[in-house]
Amino acid sequence: LQNIKTLMTFNVIAQIFLAVILGNWKTLAFDPFEKNVDAPFVANFSRKFHPRMSMSFAQVLFDGFHLKYADTADLSGYIGQDIVQLGHYYARTKFGCITRCDSADFNGVDGILGMGMPDAAMASIPEPLLFAITDNTGDPVSQRILSERKFTMVVTRTAGELQLGGFDKHAIAPGHEMQFVKTTSTAEYSVPINSIRFDGQELLDFATVMNPRVPGRMSWLPGILDSGTSCLVLPDSKLQGVLRSKPFSRFVSLVRDPLYAETRRLAIEVTIGGHRFEIPFVEWWLAADRRPCVQAAPPAFMGGLLGDRLFPPLRL
Repeated sequence: LQNIKTLMTFNVIAQIFLAVILGNWKTLAFDPFEKNVDAPFVANFSRKFHPRMSMSFAQVLFDGFHLKYADTADLSGYIGQDIVQLGHYYARTKFGCITRCDSADFNGVDGILGMGMPDAAMASIPEPLLFAITDNTGDPVSQRILSERKFTMVVTRTAGELQLGGFDKHAIAPGHEMQFVKTTSTAEYSVPINSIRFDGQELLDFATVMNPRVPGRMSWLPGILDSGTSCLVLPDSKLQGVLRSKPFSRFVSLVRDPLYAETRRLAIEVTIGGHRFEIPFVEWWLAADRRPCVQAAPPAFMGGLLGDRLFPPLRL
């Protein structure tokens, strides 16, 4: 799994991308506060998949894809089919072959390991990889099946591990325990965010304390756990009256001065399903660029994203 980036959710294809085969590429404005800062995708930084080296590879004719993510990354390519192996498990399945990418987040990345949900998949790719390697209805000769359809991502600032079939309790740091929260969707790994606080200010200023959709429950915003996104992505609108203020704009007003932010080194506090987590300054601040790893969500996106830099403090 070295150099492969795992996309847990918000992957419409919900598959494993084995390739970054460059056609042409654009630049992507990465810094949410400095719109003139361009970070290009450099194809030579990635190890490419070569279909001609596989005797079992087949391109699915007339099927292609074009994906635009909530962090504005843009990918396109065609659909292929082959035997895909993950750890000890493998199955014949379809996947996307990337021919164009415009996001610097993919520099040094070989592809996307699609562990998404079938409800988010395109019709041309009905099974995400996790479901393909747990589906025992295929050809026994071309598969070795994982019995439990579960996986866990364990990450630190410098390393990560994907555990299949559940999670290893010994991988959790001493003094901590796994917290279980019900997801808010059948199409993505989305959790209920009750609060995001910074510098004593509540960024999610809900119009009503109680959730009007679910009587007796506190208000929440869907937050997608997305390792295909690096940063915290916040709405920059009132979400059609759900909020009284714009979370991203409010955060920007508090972190406009880099020197002020670096001096105070404040954490971001996130409450998910009633469980409070603290995102340390070193996790959300990009020291080399002197800017926060916080971005604005597209206008039509009714929620937020918790990117992979925020995973170490979360135990969900």
